[in-house]
Order: sequence, then structure tokens, then C-alpha cells
Amino acid sequence: MSPFFRRAAVVVPLLALAACASSPKPEVIIASVTPGLSQTAVMQKLGPPDSEYQSANGTCFQYALGDKNVPLAVYFDAQHVVAATARAACQGRLR
Repeated sequence: MSPFFRRAAVVVPLLALAACASSPKPEVIIASVTPGLSQTAVMQKLGPPDSEYQSANGTCFQYALGDKNVPLAVYFDAQHVVAATARAACQGRLR
């Protein structure tokens, strides 16, 4: 076997392993969003929401996490801080 193919046999699996390890699991992401975080802090952690809803008490950011699109609803109160999260779709009216 040539040196190129020997290196490739080692490098390719390592790259595949690194790709898997680079994206955090949805459970880790969900646990990082805690009550009291600001909307800005949530968007710094998760990026912009996939959709935004108007709920009875404020706003809800809807995210689809990971390759299985695990739903995460992040509810904000009138002061724009996290009031609650749910591993479900937002309840409310789409904005």
C-alpha cells in the first residue's frame, strides 16, 4: 500500500469523527438556555430563531435542533428574558 493510502486510511476516519463531535447534542443546547437569559444571549448561543411567535405573555422563539430537528420553544417575558423553555413547538400566533 502506498504512503498516500496509508495516511488516508488514518485521516479520513479522524475527520469523520471530528465532524460528529463538532455539533453539540440537542439536550446540551436545551440545557444551556436557562430562565433569566436575555433574547440577545439566546441568539448568541443558538442564532436567530427558525420562527417567532407572539404568546399570551410575551414572545416565543422556535428552534429545530440537530439533524433530527428536535423542537425547542424559548418563551420570553415582557422584559425580553427567558421565562421558560419547552421541548415542543411554540404556542401562540406566528409573527
